[in-house]
Amino acid sequence: MRRTRQRVLVVFKAGPTWGSGPPEDQPGWEAHGDFVDALIAAGTFVMGGPFSDYSGSVNLLEGVTAEEAEALLQDDPFVQNGVFVVDSIRDWTVYVDELSATKESA
Repeated sequence: MRRTRQRVLVVFKAGPTWGSGPPEDQPGWEAHGDFVDALIAAGTFVMGGPFSDYSGSVNLLEGVTAEEAEALLQDDPFVQNGVFVVDSIRDWTVYVDELSATKESA
């Protein structure tokens, strides 16, 4: 078995200002994108995206605890403007991660 890695799994529900359609059609998309890009550059945002039915979204964060992630996400423009409502933030100990294993061996 591979080494473990601590991550945080964040689940969002569609908030009151989420209109129909994909995230890029929602108010504040550009600011949200800038926020996510900064987390990617910092090595915190590992992966994320909406559910196929646009009922919410999931993010995978690294290098933060659940408590730190909760504080960090308060600055997300989609959270601030009600596009996203945080449903759950959970510390997650990853035992199997074939995506990172593939990336690290490349």
